[in-house]
Amino acid sequence: MMRAFLFGWALLFVCTSVEAQTKIRILSSDITDIVKQKDGSRIYYLRGNVGLQQDVAVMTCDSAVLIQPQNEFKAFKNVRIVQADTTIITGNRLDYDGESRTFTISQNVQLTTPSSQLNTKQLFYDRKSATAYYTVRSTLVRKSLELTADRGSYNTDYETVWLRGNVEALDSTYSLYTDTLLYFPNTNRYEFAGPSTLLRDSTTILCSIGEYLAESAQLNLGQGASISAPGNYIESDSISYNLKSEAGRLFGNALVADTAQGLVLESEFIDYTKEPNFVDAHFPVYYRQRMDEDTLYAKGDTLHIRTDSMGYRKVDLQHNTSFYSTDFQGRSEFFNYTETNEELTLYPSPRMWSENSQFTCDSAVLSLLDEALDSLFLMGNTAIVSLTDDSIHFDQAVGKELEGKFMDNAIHSLELRGNAQNITHSINDDQVVEGVNKTACAYISISFEEGNVRKINANKGVEASYAPWDSASEEMKSLPGCTPLFEQRTSKIQTRPTLQ
Repeated sequence: MMRAFLFGWALLFVCTSVEAQTKIRILSSDITDIVKQKDGSRIYYLRGNVGLQQDVAVMTCDSAVLIQPQNEFKAFKNVRIVQADTTIITGNRLDYDGESRTFTISQNVQLTTPSSQLNTKQLFYDRKSATAYYTVRSTLVRKSLELTADRGSYNTDYETVWLRGNVEALDSTYSLYTDTLLYFPNTNRYEFAGPSTLLRDSTTILCSIGEYLAESAQLNLGQGASISAPGNYIESDSISYNLKSEAGRLFGNALVADTAQGLVLESEFIDYTKEPNFVDAHFPVYYRQRMDEDTLYAKGDTLHIRTDSMGYRKVDLQHNTSFYSTDFQGRSEFFNYTETNEELTLYPSPRMWSENSQFTCDSAVLSLLDEALDSLFLMGNTAIVSLTDDSIHFDQAVGKELEGKFMDNAIHSLELRGNAQNITHSINDDQVVEGVNKTACAYISISFEEGNVRKINANKGVEASYAPWDSASEEMKSLPGCTPLFEQRTSKIQTRPTLQ
């Protein structure tokens, strides 16, 4: 019995509290006229220093019309609503529904919170959800930030702003333009959808959907995005990138073009830091030295770039690598380039081609000068195959190691050392092979002109023989390891991505 009695009092208290919170009370009025209606309702005409209250909201104005028990009123001139001492809304005309706790305020409307201020012509406010809605172009100001949009909503409890239609976010350090924007003032975070442009310093960011954390300058972008700055361009399907540290990760159809570092990368995944230059990229990876056509192209499964304490980079392209330049091409399992001495190392068993010649060996070192091939050094089981003037047969040479010089990116001279052997063909004026010469010696010097063998010198312990082509044995016609592989020669299209 006692429990039922206490429950009844508790229920009565709750009902009374709800009623007290719902009913609009008159706090003050210089003049009050009351008109009783036939339906029993009363209309209060309030004039001069009008004050009204519902739960934690206090409303003041010059004049008002209050209808009870409908619990609604209209307010005019110098309207001011204070919501729980944290949100202040002012205007000149107010229509208030006390049952739903919603109102529409118009004419020079201003909504102020401890962190922001909204200026608009008309505002609809839901006190239950603490959300303001506006459908005319308006501006929300927070510190140095101005948020302008055709329409939007602002939740003053959770500090969230939802903007739509020609949205502009203008700050002293950046500008953002988009179609749809969700903004969190407390964390200074933006979420945007639709075509968006973010400008920060000299950097331009374009995307379709993404997130920007303004304090840390962190970007998380999706559905295709790009970041461009002087000397630097990045694009990918998805990008996670920090504008302060100039570092991030790119996922899907990724491109990094860095003219300051002298590289262009394209891959499905790139982990990239601009300075000091750091790159991890994975399958497949396309690397080139510059954006222009006259450059070195390379392709592999994995790429690593590291920068030493002196600022020099080391480029490691690994697995199924191939490279292309106008005058020199190659394939190798590993491709390693160091800036300190401008050397390119290929291993194991690389295959290389230059004009009409093919080179194979156990490992190779190519030296560059001003990004052009200057010399090469081949080590272990070195073999050279060169197309003859009849474009049918191949001159051949083998040895332990080879050293070559290039001029204008073309072969100038070669020196083959260590048990060197050479086969050359005698071709008549009708471009028909007549015979074959075979030479064995300590080393062989070969000079070239316009990509073709011009002169061959055999030195030390020379053994030479000649046989007519028709009667020459297979041993006279070929050397071990000198199989022509020109059909494997790297083409530009093989080292250029299909991402663009």
